[in-house]
Amino acid sequence: MLCDSMGLDEKKGAGLCLDDIPYILKGCIPDRYQFSPHKPVTPSHPTFITSLSLKERIHCVAYVLDINSISNLSSNMVAKLKQVHKEVLNCGIAHVALLTKVNNYDEVLQDDLLNMNKSMTSKTQVMNIQRMLNIPISNILMVENYASELTLNPLKDVLILSVLKQMLRAADDFLQDLPEKTDEIANFQLCM
Repeated sequence: MLCDSMGLDEKKGAGLCLDDIPYILKGCIPDRYQFSPHKPVTPSHPTFITSLSLKERIHCVAYVLDINSISNLSSNMVAKLKQVHKEVLNCGIAHVALLTKVNNYDEVLQDDLLNMNKSMTSKTQVMNIQRMLNIPISNILMVENYASELTLNPLKDVLILSVLKQMLRAADDFLQDLPEKTDEIANFQLCM
């Protein structure tokens, strides 16, 4: 299952509340929950999930970043990303970074998507993310977005599917690293 949440925002009181992150990672928040940037979820919320199981827990986190704005992230946004990443690491969850909108990036030509990783500027952006979040370079992936196209592009599809495959491998590695006898991993006390 793929889960999506409200994104982070630079402004205080906007975007996902960072206090919600541990609960999201542990699987305490139900599907279709409406996040509030002003009020984090609490264990007393009526839909809060207290009987945790492996199927509710997040297995892989994908940081989705616009490749064109990485160099322009404010120190406040970088601090928020680092705080999220710290929670992800504390929970031992696999993670990848997806650099999107490469079709709008200066050095990536529409006909040259397969060689975008060789672009010097693309490599610089990958290194910026690697330094910022300490994510292995092999887990920093570039993908071109579908926005207003009316037909599918096989090259874009290959890139998207290869990114999905990498995310599934990361999630599989996470599951492989779990202790054999889980007892539902003692209600996931690992990252509390």
